[in-house]
Amino acid sequence: MKIISEKMIPLPKVAKLLEEESKVRELSSVEIITLEYAKKFSKMSLEDAEKLLEELTAMSIPIEVAIQITNVVPETEGELRAILAPLSKIFSSDDIKSILAKIKEYKK
Repeated sequence: MKIISEKMIPLPKVAKLLEEESKVRELSSVEIITLEYAKKFSKMSLEDAEKLLEELTAMSIPIEVAIQITNVVPETEGELRAILAPLSKIFSSDDIKSILAKIKEYKK
């Protein structure tokens, strides 16, 4: 397989891509481990992950951070603030509660 470009994607998308690839060819041991990890730690369906990413980016959260939120699925304000900490934007308590509510809508 030749790498054409790099792009951050959420775990459910990783699982889907590797499952599709496994139908075409035998996966390498690293790909198998990655697929097992992605399936085990995905906390929402691909459709829900894509919807949540859309909503988070609409709230001016950069895609890289939105993907981390989608992968980690923080449950508390502290967990969410830790993910948002590198951003220069300050999030109010209402912003945090709103983000947590959106996450809760899509979590398995």
